[in-house]
Amino acid sequence: MGLFSRSSGKKDKGKESTAIKGKQPKFVRKEREGNNTYEIYKGTDAESARDFLLTKKVNKRLYYIVVETPEGNWGVDVKGLYLERLLSWQTKISSAKCEGDIIPMLWSMFGLEMAAKEFNDNFIVKVQCGKCEHQWLDGVRYQKTTVVRCPKCRTLNKVDSSNIQVVLV
Repeated sequence: MGLFSRSSGKKDKGKESTAIKGKQPKFVRKEREGNNTYEIYKGTDAESARDFLLTKKVNKRLYYIVVETPEGNWGVDVKGLYLERLLSWQTKISSAKCEGDIIPMLWSMFGLEMAAKEFNDNFIVKVQCGKCEHQWLDGVRYQKTTVVRCPKCRTLNKVDSSNIQVVLV
């Protein structure tokens, strides 16, 4: 399978994101599409959606818990946390106000492999804001620069994943 490598001289100074009370996603419906089952929620923002999904455990294949937010649809399945697709503004690199960092840790080898094979447009990493040093999980493009918004200070950060490489054997 793959190889993940990234070195960084910076220390983990930021804090992990935590759910903000009162922003819990609300259950909308449960539906089946063929063999797939979707548990769908509506959320106010990506951070509270991620925090909510990280409390869920999916043990069945083809079962998905999805939180729809204005900042994208986040989900969890047997392979872990995922972002359905990046938003159009996330590829407009000139909009970034600072440079963020990808913290060396791999969230999902499966997600990374799917992005490397171009089945998905992103994979999940831990990001650190270049302005306030807050850390959170977000979706980034494989071996490209992606713009992500810090959930704490709302600054647009550009993060470069060009030195994360998958070697398929």
